[in-house]
Formats: sequence, C-alpha cells, structure tokens
Amino acid sequence: MKRISIFFLIILSLLFISCGSNEARTFTELSLNTICSITVYTDEDEDLVPGAFALMQELSQMIDMYDPGSELSEVNRAAYGNPVKVSDELFSLIEYAYDITVDTDGAFNIAIGPLVRLWGIGGGDEKRPSDEEIEETLELVDWKDIVIDEQEHSIRFLKEGMLIDLSAVGKGYISEIVASYFRDNGAENAIINLGGNVYALGRHPGGRPWKIGLQNPDSERGGYYSTVECTDEAVVTSGGYERFFIDEDGTVYHHILDSDTGYPSSSDIISSSIISNDATLADMLSTACFVSGSEKAVTIAEYYGVKAVFLTKDGSEIRVGF
Repeated sequence: MKRISIFFLIILSLLFISCGSNEARTFTELSLNTICSITVYTDEDEDLVPGAFALMQELSQMIDMYDPGSELSEVNRAAYGNPVKVSDELFSLIEYAYDITVDTDGAFNIAIGPLVRLWGIGGGDEKRPSDEEIEETLELVDWKDIVIDEQEHSIRFLKEGMLIDLSAVGKGYISEIVASYFRDNGAENAIINLGGNVYALGRHPGGRPWKIGLQNPDSERGGYYSTVECTDEAVVTSGGYERFFIDEDGTVYHHILDSDTGYPSSSDIISSSIISNDATLADMLSTACFVSGSEKAVTIAEYYGVKAVFLTKDGSEIRVGF
C-alpha cells in the first residue's frame, strides 16, 4: 500500500552539525526502490555502514512482492490451495502483519496486493480501473482467506489470485533490524532514513533528542508543518502527496488504498505520523490511521500506546501520546 508513502524532512542542521570530534557522515544508496541514507558520527560506526546496506538488500529480497525471486513472491505464486512453508523470519513478519490487519479491521490489510497491482500507482502503468474491475478484485483482498499455520510455519490462500503485500510494513521492519545491527555492534547514535521512514538511534551527539520534521503535504519537499523529538524511536508517516497520478478528467488518485472501497482512501487525514520504538508497528499503524480517519486514528494510537501526529484536510494538527 505504500509505497506506502512516508516522507519526512530530517532537520539538516541536526544531521551536519559538529559536536566536538563528532561530525555527521551521511552515506546514501539506492535500495528498497528508494533513496536510503545512514548518518553516523564516529569512524567505528562508519565501518558498520556497508554491512547495514547489505542487510537492507538481503531483507528486501525476502519481502519484495515485485521481485520474482523473493521468498514472498514464491508464497504468492504457490499458496493457493497448497500450504507453503516459509522461513521463521518471514513467517514472524507475516503473522505480525496479519494480527494488525485483524485488529484494525483491514485499515491496514496484508491481503491488499491484488488491489495494489490493479491500480499500479507508482509503477509507471497507473490507471483508473473500471468499477467492475475493482468489484472483482475486492473479492481477493479478504484477509480471512489467508490460512496461517503456526505449527508448520506455512501460508495458504483460499482463493486463487490472492497476494500478500508487505510494502506497507517493509521499511519499518527493515529499519528496526538495521537499528538492532548498529546497537549490537556498539553504535550509539545514528539516523537510518529509508526513503523518509526514519529510525532515530540513541540521541544527537550533543546529548539532546533527535528532532524530526514532518513534511507539509502542501509545501515543496523540505517544508514541514510540525516537528517531533525522539530517542531510540521510529517516525513513520503515510501520506498521499508524493505517489499519485492525475486521470484524464483531472482527478487525483493517490496510492494509499482502502480495501473496503477499492479506491484511494478518502478519510479526513492527509498526513499520518506514528512515533514508536517498534518501527514495524509504526509503519503498519501509519497506514491504518490514514485510512481510518482522525476519530478512529486517535483510538488506534491510544490502544497501541504510540505517539501520533495527524494532519487533517481542514489544517488541524492532532497529537496523541505526547
């Protein structure tokens, strides 16, 4: 559902300011179908960067629905009518995503893959499907038709044509694994930015929390409407303002789809940011809250005990948990 789009501005003065002998060093690579960057502050941490990018690539090859060689693609090809055993790592992620799908009543929906493929937003072949195509595809996005066997670690689909899509959780999951990699190897402070999906490890070397700017959907890239401070937390935002297309009649269609209607979400939220030390959860909830609308989004954030910032169509900023 992303991607699910998550865009922030990390305030540049915090990334490049010197603090004694600690000077920011930012490394960038194209990975996960987006621009990813890692900012570190010591020589020892810099040595960890190549391993972090390699880890990103390895995890992406496991969960990318569009990579025919990924483990997830193998599940999607073979799981109709036949249970497919998967690795412990992929099974745990699918099970977590399924649980959040159930808890949010499909506002975040692990089974939304067929609908994402139908619209094709962001893939270069965007189109406005017919109402008939949407109705037919909605038959394939019911998560209740996914059978998860905890003992066998297998996945099975009850309908042909179903697809698990982890794009609305993948970057959060990967950022959390990469943050753990840095911690396990002694790194204390770093910024992991996966196409705007930010994990702020530790604190700024000056001793203060990291400050992250939240992109203003109505401004050019780099304009932000609010900021949040965080320590050892992810900041994940979903918004429809960067991945969209304009139809022949001038209608704008963004990429965050509502699996109840089959169309891009029309809730009153235009930017949904979740702040949590569980980056995987934050990624899923940012989408769920965007689709649910502000009233339900507040309830969702409170239920999971996360911090949240929602920007609504009327310009209101709603903060939860601060």
